[in-house]
Amino acid sequence: MPITLENIRLLIPIAQLIFSAVFLVAGLRKLLAKEFTPSARALASQSARIGQKGLRQNVSSISQTASALLNSVNQLVRTSAGVGAFLVLVGLFFMVSAYWIVK
Repeated sequence: MPITLENIRLLIPIAQLIFSAVFLVAGLRKLLAKEFTPSARALASQSARIGQKGLRQNVSSISQTASALLNSVNQLVRTSAGVGAFLVLVGLFFMVSAYWIVK
């Protein structure tokens, strides 16, 4: 198969469709995966317990640490969802650009 302009116009969209499929699958897996959920729930419940214990015993440093831990877990879940959404958008971009090249 010689390298001609028509072959390149066909190979580029095929490569983009492969990349788009990879990005879409990775993004959807990241969005739908529940890998952080059990850990986040456990950390949140333990942080709440520590916070209540800190309030009863008037230990402010423990309750502040528990609050910081809970905020970190929430940020971790939000970041994971953001990465998944970004991967899906990149996959859609590759799909649209492959269609545009073929058209």
